[in-house]
Amino acid sequence: MGAGETSLDFDALVESEQAALLRLARRLVWDGEEARDLVQSALADAYEKRHTLRDSKAGPAWLRRILVSRAIGHLRRRRVWNVVREVLDLGPAAQPSPEERFEGVERWRAFGRALRTLPAQQATAFSLRYLEGLELDDIADAMNIGRGTVRIHLYRALQKLKAADALRGETP
Repeated sequence: MGAGETSLDFDALVESEQAALLRLARRLVWDGEEARDLVQSALADAYEKRHTLRDSKAGPAWLRRILVSRAIGHLRRRRVWNVVREVLDLGPAAQPSPEERFEGVERWRAFGRALRTLPAQQATAFSLRYLEGLELDDIADAMNIGRGTVRIHLYRALQKLKAADALRGETP
């Protein structure tokens, strides 16, 4: 092993990051079951690619990047399916889960609906920045895009969310 490289303990990495990955996935797709499925798929991908990770210190960011990539693909497929559902008049989407029915979450749900209308890249950048608290460089790394592109996605997401009245009070 060269300088800066350490052996990867994949099980320990998963154990330490799984809760954060699930939280991130829930904020990206706004559905608990889909989030768990995404995390499981991302971890399966990571396990297959574990030999490509050279520096174990980069493990958390590497797992985040795999999850974000999976989530963006999932969001794109979901958007296409929703359009097909409307065109074919297949009826409404599934009913909300019991946890979503708690009093006081309507505003949060309205925000989630507005966020889901954004293009996948904008929704992902917004979620990583304002819901997960990542810095611009970390978002760029997770999304595998440039820092300037992240700023553009954030600006456009904020403009669309403000126009949809999904952001009230002090906004980022």
